[in-house]
Parts: sequence; structure tokens; C-alpha cells
Amino acid sequence: MHIKMTQTQLDLFNSALESLTQFVMETDADWGMVYDFMEAQCGELPDYAWDKVGEVYEPLMNDSRY
Repeated sequence: MHIKMTQTQLDLFNSALESLTQFVMETDADWGMVYDFMEAQCGELPDYAWDKVGEVYEPLMNDSRY
């Protein structure tokens, strides 16, 4: 099932996505922290939104456990 975000959810998501890089840099966040951060900002996200989060997060990954 494809869930479509409302404009308000999309605005929240885009805002959270813009601040994600700074969050990761300041906290050395792992994926679990990124997940919690995004859901705290936006609520539950559809799968396609997580693909975009991954695109932002992947170049920032510096957690030696992965």
C-alpha cells in the first residue's frame, strides 16, 4: 500500500530532512537515532520517505560498527 503524505507532513518532512545533516554531525547518530529523530519530527513515515532519509544519511555514516 502506498501512503501519500499530506502537504503539512511533507513540509515537516522536508524541514526535518534539511536539519538531519546537522543532527548527525552533532550527535554522531546511528540509523536508530536517525529513525527516532525523523519520527519525532514527522510522525510515521511511508517507505519512500525513508529512501530519501537514507540518501541524506548514507554519505554521513561514520559509525565504525557498520
